[in-house]
Amino acid sequence: MADTYIEYLVKKRSTSKDILLKILIVLAAAVIAILLFLLSPILGMFSMFGYLIAFGAIYGAYRLISMMNLEYEYLLTNGDMDIDKIMNRNSRKRLLSVKCSSFEALGPYRAAEHQNKQYQTRIMACSSPSDPDVWYASFKHSKHGHTLLVFNTSERLLEAIRPFISKQLAFQVFVKKAAQ
Repeated sequence: MADTYIEYLVKKRSTSKDILLKILIVLAAAVIAILLFLLSPILGMFSMFGYLIAFGAIYGAYRLISMMNLEYEYLLTNGDMDIDKIMNRNSRKRLLSVKCSSFEALGPYRAAEHQNKQYQTRIMACSSPSDPDVWYASFKHSKHGHTLLVFNTSERLLEAIRPFISKQLAFQVFVKKAAQ
């Protein structure tokens, strides 16, 4: 059997909550900067610290907003799936490493079906949970416990996962779904 290696990159779309948070960060930085600039005559010889704090607030707001620029990268290597979160295209954090053979359930994601289920960890590594190409996998993980993984997929990625999941799960996901 040939080695399997697939990379798949997905950009997270900003929600209204994300946009509101960005606006609040900008407003907070602006208020801090304006107040410190206005108070600088009162601070006298300490006004330089006020200017430094004001510029620090503006820079901090810029960094916070840029870190909200998220992408998720899925790496599938011979049945091992690694999921990384990439922040502002310069910082990477490993969210999860899992063997596809440990998947207990797999299928198209519908939020209502998972709303009342008990998971110790929910990892939303997708562009948007409402996208049509979003799938889920549930499994037991040594670090995260019973985990729900929500991720974007493609036909190529699904076909690459297929040989590494149990035959019963593959039948439920690929054969039964095709028959419907």
